[in-house]
Amino acid sequence: MKLFRVVMISLLTVIVIGLCAAFILVSGIKRGAVPVYEGEIVISSLNGEVTVYRDERGMPHIYASDEEDLYRATGFVMAQERLWQMDLIRRVTTGRLSEIFGKDYVQTDLFLRTLEMTAKSKMVLSGGSPEMLSAIQAYCDGVNTYIDASGKKLPPEFRILSYRPEPWKPEDVANIIGYMGWDLASGNLSSDISYHRLMSRLGPEKANLLIPDWKAVDSYVFPGFTLEEEHLKEAEEFISQIDKVDALGIVTFSGSNNWAVAGKRTETGKPVLCNDMHLGLGSPGIWMQMHQVVKGKLNVTGVVVPGQPLIVAGHNERIAWGMTNLMVDDIDLFAEKINPGNENQYYFNGEWRDLLVRKETIKIKGEKAETHELKFTHRGPIVSGFREVNDVVLSMRWSGYDQSDELRAVYLLNRAENIEDFRSAITTFRSISQNFVYADVEGNIGLNTGGGIPVRKGTGTMIRNGETDEFDWKYYVPFEQLPSEYNPERGYVASANNKTVPDDYPWYISAGFLLPYRIDRIREMLDEKEVFTIDDFKRMITDQHSSYARLLTPFILKLKDRKDELNRTESEALGALGEWDYDMDAGLQAPTVFEYFRRSFIKLLLGDELDDLAEGFYGVTGDYYIYRILKTGPDEWVDNIETPDKETLDDIVLAAFRDCVAKLTAEHGNDISDWEWGRVHSLVLSHPLGSIKLIDFLFGFNSDSYPVGGSNHTVCPYSFSTGFNSDNGASERHIFNTADWDESFTVIPTGASGVPGGEFYLSQTEKYVSNEFYRDPFSDEAVKKAARYTLLFVPER
Repeated sequence: MKLFRVVMISLLTVIVIGLCAAFILVSGIKRGAVPVYEGEIVISSLNGEVTVYRDERGMPHIYASDEEDLYRATGFVMAQERLWQMDLIRRVTTGRLSEIFGKDYVQTDLFLRTLEMTAKSKMVLSGGSPEMLSAIQAYCDGVNTYIDASGKKLPPEFRILSYRPEPWKPEDVANIIGYMGWDLASGNLSSDISYHRLMSRLGPEKANLLIPDWKAVDSYVFPGFTLEEEHLKEAEEFISQIDKVDALGIVTFSGSNNWAVAGKRTETGKPVLCNDMHLGLGSPGIWMQMHQVVKGKLNVTGVVVPGQPLIVAGHNERIAWGMTNLMVDDIDLFAEKINPGNENQYYFNGEWRDLLVRKETIKIKGEKAETHELKFTHRGPIVSGFREVNDVVLSMRWSGYDQSDELRAVYLLNRAENIEDFRSAITTFRSISQNFVYADVEGNIGLNTGGGIPVRKGTGTMIRNGETDEFDWKYYVPFEQLPSEYNPERGYVASANNKTVPDDYPWYISAGFLLPYRIDRIREMLDEKEVFTIDDFKRMITDQHSSYARLLTPFILKLKDRKDELNRTESEALGALGEWDYDMDAGLQAPTVFEYFRRSFIKLLLGDELDDLAEGFYGVTGDYYIYRILKTGPDEWVDNIETPDKETLDDIVLAAFRDCVAKLTAEHGNDISDWEWGRVHSLVLSHPLGSIKLIDFLFGFNSDSYPVGGSNHTVCPYSFSTGFNSDNGASERHIFNTADWDESFTVIPTGASGVPGGEFYLSQTEKYVSNEFYRDPFSDEAVKKAARYTLLFVPER
């Protein structure tokens, strides 16, 4: 027994020592890269001193004596806070995820390399102005100075995945802008395939009823052109590899709002500009708040994308600007005929042309590298037929392959002083098409489209025959012909990814505009009163009243006339809807009933005829169909072809309501007090490595879970895809006050830092989900007064 006790005590001692060692090791890894916020750091390449003030958010306000030092310090500060996120984004833009995540990402890397972002970036940089190129190089120098100085004290993700970051290069900066363009455009790919399947199965007349903005008499709906299902599946499988990037939290677009209100309608007598860009919600967030100052030359604040140094949306001393996605259709798929006698040739304009064939070597963590071939037509990469050569393959045309210069545009926006400068800057936006909102200190407001709208025959909603140049893009709509508005009499401008122009606009923009629910609500609020306060704008940008629910719920409430056909739980659910003011509040049951009903309704409307295609219609396309029949009346799709009866819209509403209540009861019980929207609909800001529970437990990568309201159809959105957990929403909220920039307000979902364990990691989340804001200091006096920390960068003495 004595020996046994000695052995057990020894074993327990070893375990305790091991646990202590593990705790010390994890704590060292976790805390090793926490940024330094106070004191003095020597950066030998500086020309002079740079001061960095950090306020209660940890937002850096960087003051330098020249632009070179400003951007060098920006690189160092950003690397302090977001280095692993920067490297992850860089790996996405260059197709190098397999090197750190393994074999599962090989096809993802291969698809990402078809986007040729680095080649485009080098082309952009070759035409850049000396001033801009100097700024980008200084930024890269600052990032690399931090990497060199960090030694082993890198963010924990590098230690966990066992690698070090490579030096930062100017093309890495430009690539990040390119990827944002791809993310905003990529949804067009799957839509083209879905619409092609729909038309092939049902014919253009019936497909016309489901495809948004589809015109059945469109000139390019050519008879006899079909694709076999295997070709569509191959393309879809390859294209879907990009979903793995979405899972890593790299951007992912869902929508945006912006508006500017003229001084005659604000309490201050000067314009106020509001913007919230809707992107994927995760940790670290896609934006970092930053303020950059060179006395007498530059004073700009707003949000930057980690990995590049320019303010993407924000304000300087003279103007403010923000963005919403134009929703332009700038991706097309073409069916290419392959030479049966030569797999590296395709048929075009009466002759066989050689494909450009390029070998790509993919390095894989823990395994041997693999070599794959990518093939390109004059339009772009082949995105199908990778398993074997087929007689028909699909190629992809994307505006991102063409000349554009978003870097120049953002560089000049940071320095713009008036509407002319603003418009001149956005002329080179082409790969990223936006509706830019504008306000200035002189009292002007405006809204201007900037982007690449391809001019092609017909619309871009279908896969087209690639054997001739008939459907090739001809050119882009000239900037002067893009939609714009300046100082309208109504006293405001606004956009929310809705249809940009009336039907008489001569150029096709998109079939993928979002439904008008958010813009209708924004305009409703802007028409509620004549004069608005800053508190009004805070209320508006966080509003969760649903115009969609206001349109659809009355059709459900007609069931009161058939109440004898409802059971007790169904009657209680209907009662909750009857008392509802259409606020998607997290504490109410009615939003839950409504969202479950949406899914049941579209399933019962379309599922009987679409069968396996129905899954593709639970998003915008299905909501578009519901919007149309509620506005114009039911059509032939309403009847359930699987029953002998002829169902009416009211019959489908009843069946959908019963179905949704049955699902709610099965998942949440029959006590509707347990159906609060916030219990069903929650937000966790997830880190790419946070899915591994032990790692998340040790390092605290993920946020807590928060009950949230809203939906994709509310001004303040918490959107969701599968299930009801939110994965998209406002990636930032800004209210810019041109009368007094110091009285502007902002919040982001996460925090300034991407380093778990740091003071400013997820530090803004509580205020964000509570619809609160931080004051955004801009003047020297306000910045210094708000400073919690002061850090000095000094040149080597």
